[in-house]
Amino acid sequence: MDVKKIVRDIIDVSLTLFKIMIPTLIVVKILQEVGIVDLLTAVMAPAMSFIGLSADMAVVLTTTMLTNPYAGLIVFAGSSAVDGLTVGQASIAASFMLFTHSLPVEVLISRKAGVRMRVTLLVRIGGAFLFCFLLHHLLQLTGWLTAEAFVSLPQFAQSSSLLEWGIDQIKGLIFVQLVIIVLLFFLEFLRIIGVERLIRLALNPFLKFMGVGDKAATIAVVGVTLGLGFGGGLLIKEVATGQIPRKDVFGVLCFINLLHSVFEDTSVVMLLGPNLFIVLIGRTIYTMLFIYVLMRLVNSWSDNAWQRFLTNSQIPAHSPSI
Repeated sequence: MDVKKIVRDIIDVSLTLFKIMIPTLIVVKILQEVGIVDLLTAVMAPAMSFIGLSADMAVVLTTTMLTNPYAGLIVFAGSSAVDGLTVGQASIAASFMLFTHSLPVEVLISRKAGVRMRVTLLVRIGGAFLFCFLLHHLLQLTGWLTAEAFVSLPQFAQSSSLLEWGIDQIKGLIFVQLVIIVLLFFLEFLRIIGVERLIRLALNPFLKFMGVGDKAATIAVVGVTLGLGFGGGLLIKEVATGQIPRKDVFGVLCFINLLHSVFEDTSVVMLLGPNLFIVLIGRTIYTMLFIYVLMRLVNSWSDNAWQRFLTNSQIPAHSPSI
């Protein structure tokens, strides 16, 4: 195990995250003070009830969508959404966070690789709401996962002063730092024992089932294991060569938008206390079925329709269409 490399990775990841998280937490606090959060909660309340969550969860999910799961968890720890959260609700919230986190950055990566922004947003947000809606009704029908969730986060009281709020945020950031350290050592261990190779072998037949060709399969595995940044970056370089068919570019990008960085992201949201089977296995099966149906729906579209509605000029004109 290369400890020096892991330490460098910890420093790089921490700096990148904190540069985003600290300003975001300050902005969220300002919005709370001026009443914008209350307005947002009122606007988002119907959407939250649609998927079985309390209105207080709106600001948590919005923060996650605009930034990352870490920032969302810190906001969650200081909100009243913690009270009475069931395992089922935690599973719904965690799933939504996994599908929709970091949208500004990841949507731009997808756009650079060749998929239109509106399509990526529709796939991720629409796909998230559909999954959570179906899961909510499944849990209602079966009465499954009604026990109280075990939330592994520091509990923050509602701060009465800016000083108390600042101390709580520092505690939260220290907690995030500890999570990053443990997580990166864990990911390196998984790499050493060959888990990534097993995922590659397991995914290949399913990628073929979804209609994603062999040339894009490796990129899919990179995205699933290492994240959309890595997978998208690799795909951007490959797309420029014009060797990957346009439909494979579209299929693999939609796939890794819904399912990426499965070890890191899943480990982080487990702090909410969700059911692991739902947020990992259930989400994976749903993603495969979602992409299968999506590819069947758009496969017969004309080249003009693809260029107009689905893909953009980043994909070379000479890229094969099938």
